[in-house]
Amino acid sequence: MEIKDVVKDIVLPFLPAKTLFRFKPVSKEWYRRINGPFLAHEQSYYFRDLSGFFCQHDDENPTFVTLNENAYGVPTPSLTFLPELVNIVSSCNGLLLCQGRYGNNSYFICNPASEKWTELPCPKFYHGYEPATILAFEPSALNIEAHYELICAVQILDHPIISFEMVLEDFRNFIRGIRGLSFTGNNFYMNGIAYWETSQRKVVAFDLKNEFYQIISLPSEAPSSGILTQIKGELCYIGVSNFSGNECSIMICSGMELSLKRLMSVRIGPALDHITGYRVLPCPDGDTVMILVRRFIYSFSIGDRSIRVVSRVASDSIGADKYLAYVNSLVHVA
Repeated sequence: MEIKDVVKDIVLPFLPAKTLFRFKPVSKEWYRRINGPFLAHEQSYYFRDLSGFFCQHDDENPTFVTLNENAYGVPTPSLTFLPELVNIVSSCNGLLLCQGRYGNNSYFICNPASEKWTELPCPKFYHGYEPATILAFEPSALNIEAHYELICAVQILDHPIISFEMVLEDFRNFIRGIRGLSFTGNNFYMNGIAYWETSQRKVVAFDLKNEFYQIISLPSEAPSSGILTQIKGELCYIGVSNFSGNECSIMICSGMELSLKRLMSVRIGPALDHITGYRVLPCPDGDTVMILVRRFIYSFSIGDRSIRVVSRVASDSIGADKYLAYVNSLVHVA
């Protein structure tokens, strides 16, 4: 094979969407390859690098914080290509779930890189303005068509119980006797299971295939405002606490019991006084912890314990903002 064919056939699936769009003018052959469904399928499966974060400040339009402006940007960070103003709800492997702000609060699934989108049918239950809804999408090496699901933990009006509502072609609901729980907005999906953190320091896990749930208690020493994620395919809860000068503690709870596994002291940049605004950000990379400190995003490698600044946010309003991890993918929206 010639080098140009090696790049076209083998290298392109491992590149981010923005870089691929810039390669379209190379030739008519590359243009057809990049616009075709086969590369979209391959790239959505092979490219899983964290590209940045969609964030939203209260009722403002969403914005995008990129980790590499040249490689990972999106054409319309405000998502105004959608038919109405939206709030960001969930993200998974290049797809973004949004909810309309008005009327029926419709759900939209979109690919911010290609600006393709679809509107979902109305749910049977009222999900509210800040729904506990998770987008589940796992790219497959075998299925060229993107297959995704939505799962929402709904607090039924006038009843202190939770219903799980799922959508494929239409919404289906499963009433379960979970009582006295409220959700924090810290949600996560992996390997067919959706997870929600609750204000009662518990995690609700729902198996989408077998349609049953489990409740996991967080350790009492786990810091608040942590995130649910995965490390090497294992469920984890990661939190940051005890800031003193430029040092903090990173606590990792893992396994299906979310027991305390690691406690690490980390030094972040120059000494900082009176650190009150910091948080862990979601990250699909199983060996990295993303920490937002004031206006800087730090990347901490669990393996070699190195740390570096990877981006800077436009606002230092940390507590009220929602951040969703994003992968710059070509995935087609069915």
